[in-house]
Amino acid sequence: MSFLYPGFLFALFAISIPVIIHLFRFRRFRTIYFPNIAFLQQLSEASDRESRLKHLLVLLARILTISFLVMAFSRPYIPAEDEAVSPEGNIVGVYIDNSFSMNARSAYGSLLDEAKTRAQELASIYMPADRFMLLTNDFEGRHQRFVSREEFLALIEEVELSPVVRTLTEVMTRKADLFSSEPQGRHRAYYISDFQKSTTGLEMLEDEPEPKAYFIPLEAARTDNVFIDSCWFESPVRLAGQPLSLHVLIRNDGSQNLSNQPLRLFIDGQQRAVTTYDVAAGSQTEAVVGWTAGNERFQQGWIEIIDYPVTFDDRLYFSYAVSSEINVLTLEAGQANPYLGALYRRDDLFNYSSVPAFSIDYSAFARQSLIILNGFNQISGGLAMQLQRFVEEGGSLAVFPGTSINKASYSDFLMAMDVDSYTRLDTNSLRVSEINELHPLFEGVFEELPENIDLPRVSSYYAVSRQLRSSGQNLLVLQNGLPFFASYAVGEGAVYLSAVPIDDAFSNFQRHSIFVPVMVNIALHSNSRQPLYHVLEPMLTVGIPGTGMGTDQVFALVRDGFRVIPEQRQAGNRLQLIFHDQLREAHNYLLFHGEELYGPLSLNYDRRESLLEAHSRTSIERILADSQIHTASVLVPGDRSLDQMLRDTIMGRQLWRFFIILALTFLLAEVAILRWWK
Repeated sequence: MSFLYPGFLFALFAISIPVIIHLFRFRRFRTIYFPNIAFLQQLSEASDRESRLKHLLVLLARILTISFLVMAFSRPYIPAEDEAVSPEGNIVGVYIDNSFSMNARSAYGSLLDEAKTRAQELASIYMPADRFMLLTNDFEGRHQRFVSREEFLALIEEVELSPVVRTLTEVMTRKADLFSSEPQGRHRAYYISDFQKSTTGLEMLEDEPEPKAYFIPLEAARTDNVFIDSCWFESPVRLAGQPLSLHVLIRNDGSQNLSNQPLRLFIDGQQRAVTTYDVAAGSQTEAVVGWTAGNERFQQGWIEIIDYPVTFDDRLYFSYAVSSEINVLTLEAGQANPYLGALYRRDDLFNYSSVPAFSIDYSAFARQSLIILNGFNQISGGLAMQLQRFVEEGGSLAVFPGTSINKASYSDFLMAMDVDSYTRLDTNSLRVSEINELHPLFEGVFEELPENIDLPRVSSYYAVSRQLRSSGQNLLVLQNGLPFFASYAVGEGAVYLSAVPIDDAFSNFQRHSIFVPVMVNIALHSNSRQPLYHVLEPMLTVGIPGTGMGTDQVFALVRDGFRVIPEQRQAGNRLQLIFHDQLREAHNYLLFHGEELYGPLSLNYDRRESLLEAHSRTSIERILADSQIHTASVLVPGDRSLDQMLRDTIMGRQLWRFFIILALTFLLAEVAILRWWK
């Protein structure tokens, strides 16, 4: 047994007071004259013995009353394992998970309400002089400081749900940094959360938490949730007045099968379509909703379902642009290629231009969707750097080599983007033997591929060597298995590599019917640079292609009277808009450059929060044991209240109440002896 305030034990000297009173028995005697006491002798002897016994029992009761009272004020306790309790100077950090998943219901209301109650109970076991720090997913500045218990309790009441998602590692790192500013005192850290498997990242913990961590998991009454996971268009290009098909992925993270559920589509605030979907328990389904694109350049909408009680993920916002033209630029090493000009100039959708090698304007790259590099035997370092930047920032590049290339020049250029390079010129005649019809470029091109399809012939070609880290996909394959035409994902853009020049001496590819869908679809796919939506996060960064923005005008995000100006940072040919925790609501917004509308921007909440499956106490303890983490433990109240469990587990088993009861018992015993012992 130990004591919180051992200094109070000096008060045991107060036991001497009743002892002194008993020894000296400060009584005033009175003389009574009696004629004959012979008959009182026997009675006197008996009464004296009873009196001495009574006084001894009273003395004992008083000694024990004082002793137990002093012990109670000394705060005795039985220490918890590996714990040393500090009566004052405790530095306490409490993390409350306020993500959207905490809106699930529990026996105490919502999980967030229960978390706030648990935090208040936790504060009650400490002294008013102790210092507290509250931390939530928002990492607000007003929370990242140590305050008194009264202010801490007031901050708890203000905690609300937030779209921000944090992993446990992020929270622990931030809390450790804050504790380092308070080196004096006994440090303790508590984490109150539902410990979602999709967001907690408990398995990623490697280092021992500092200070020691206590996990308090909360359990929802139901973990069923149906939500819209994502959406995408069937076609990469949207044309005014043309039909559109939107694919919607719906997930059922519950235990009940759902059928004939409504899915509604809204465009520019008006309901445009409604369809139904069926989804089995624990699975997902893909629904398709169609409508006709309007004539406005920018259009915004959302899709929604009905689900309860978790509702933040029942609506998904998106924005898209209706195309009027797609900019295609060909860089010509020699004369303008007639095949490319004839292909792209026949359709008003394409704004086609061709420039010779000696008059390339690098600043024009940012305005292009597709750049075709045609017939270059050698690529200069400056051109290679600009093309690489163009691709990484979202552009598409099609490479058709020259007839006599410098392989080292091409190798440096292509390998810098992790694209396969040319090795040798092969003059063996071959045919293209295979089409990758599963590639997005060929989607909808063929109703059915015949077995003996006529494919391009090749008389000479450059062999393409595969790299281990290459992300290439073959579109067309030669008979010997080497790529004839391949695509590569590079940064936010794509590179398309041809094994032959656009030259009749090498192949008939440019004259073949397959040439048209390949090149047209490359241009169409290159036009979808901006995503349909972004996911809300604390440091949301939106890339804006192009450098032709006036520096005297700033970007602003606007919606219904709400206006925020992000940080603007130039990164090469791309402008980055950085929102420093300025956006909190998922919705459709408009992006203005000065007074001019630049385009729409849609924001949605992180769907990781939609997966409500959480770690149990057993799984948390198993993960901690497997990771060999010894400075973290799990607290689950069970039948006891949380504050009582915390007192027993963290503060040790408190005994002062027991000693108070004993002190009162012996005080009552003294009163009873004096009152009824005659």
